[in-house]
Amino acid sequence: MLEFIKKFTDKEIEYVKVKNKYYLKNDLTLSTSKVFMPGLILGEIKDDKFKPSLGLLGLLSKLTTEKIFVKDIGEIDFLFKKNLRPRHVERVTGENKIGYFKLVQNEYDENLGYGKMKKENRLKGLKDRGDFIRREKTL
Repeated sequence: MLEFIKKFTDKEIEYVKVKNKYYLKNDLTLSTSKVFMPGLILGEIKDDKFKPSLGLLGLLSKLTTEKIFVKDIGEIDFLFKKNLRPRHVERVTGENKIGYFKLVQNEYDENLGYGKMKKENRLKGLKDRGDFIRREKTL
């Protein structure tokens, strides 16, 4: 998990690990033999890889400049699992290099997910908030 966070910021995020899941450590975290009340889930290890939660991506969006801001059509396309193209991009902050991870933000700086830069102003989506939209579409 720390390696993932380091791709966006050098700031520390305190966490608690329980089995294969990571939780935000906060003053409300209670741990006894009978009860464990963790904070926000930050992600989990699946298939030996760290899978970040949308909560962690939202938290990172407040701590980093590694962002790509999208226009309204870009927001819709990204949430429907389409890769971002130059026409979707409003602006890029931080490094604009191939292979860098970027948080995808709408024009109001709300986090939509994250992806990896493929070419200049092109991004392959890796996780997004559109999952519930896609599930509703199949009902």
